[in-house]
Amino acid sequence: MKNPKNFPVIFALIAALALSGCSAVAPTADQTDSAKPSSSSSTAPSSSASATPTESRLKDLTVDMAMSASIPSVCGFPAGKLSKGVLQKKHPQYSNASVPNIPSKKLVVAGDLTGDGIKELAAVIYCDKGGVRWPSHIQLFENTAKGIAALGKPFQMSDVNGGARGILESLKFTKGQLEVTDRQLMPMDPAVQPTGRIKAALKWDVKKLVATAIQDLANPENGTLKTATVNGTWCQLSAQSKINSKKCLEINYPQLTQKGQDPQSLTYWVNNGFTELAYFGAPLGTIYTPGAKIKDPANPSAPTAQQDQYRLYNSQTQETYVRQGK
Repeated sequence: MKNPKNFPVIFALIAALALSGCSAVAPTADQTDSAKPSSSSSTAPSSSASATPTESRLKDLTVDMAMSASIPSVCGFPAGKLSKGVLQKKHPQYSNASVPNIPSKKLVVAGDLTGDGIKELAAVIYCDKGGVRWPSHIQLFENTAKGIAALGKPFQMSDVNGGARGILESLKFTKGQLEVTDRQLMPMDPAVQPTGRIKAALKWDVKKLVATAIQDLANPENGTLKTATVNGTWCQLSAQSKINSKKCLEINYPQLTQKGQDPQSLTYWVNNGFTELAYFGAPLGTIYTPGAKIKDPANPSAPTAQQDQYRLYNSQTQETYVRQGK
């Protein structure tokens, strides 16, 4: 039997060997951390590197921001900043003019009109030069790194309502467009007593607001006018199908202009599915879209439209116009 006195020495040697073996295969906490990339390493993007350009913009535009935003010149007033929705400046010529103002917070709406994923604001602005009322304006505001800023020039409601005066009824954002309800000045109406009523759809077209559709609310049977079918340059077509470039009409609904004549206000209605235009009670003609292969039962003498042309035909004068460039 071995000497029991040697057991403590043997146990000590075994323990030492065990400790040295562990240290060889198990790194310390410090060694483990040093073996991994640090949080400041280039493989882990910093918050500033991962930030998108939109993160530097405001999170949301609010109605209150519009009430203190800067606006371009409107109604002859100089550009300036609103205070509680009112421009604190006087008109340079007319002392009794109504200063540009946002008449109601209900007439300020938010939505993405430009398609960039960021909401803009649209606000109704009213002003005049004194005397009779003026049509309303719509001003857009965008979200920038420096804050709220005007987007484009003020849109004049007279471009779609024939010049009807006063503050429009409602403003909404729907399906990427603005929807406005307003009075409409009919051809024989006094400017301050419009008898019509419309709902118009407005979209952002690169640099400005434009009307895409106008619905006659006063006479629902008239339907909805798609402005893309009527706006443009229309030149007269001869019996030999030759275009007379010297006799043309410029239509930008609700206005018609012709060389050497004053601008005239248009009205429209739908008859048997065809759009008809008139000015001051006189018929201008019926619009036939490309591809129409049947004759209009309301105008049996109307020519059948060609596949690639819009035609405007007046059955009373037997005049035919074709639209250029579209």
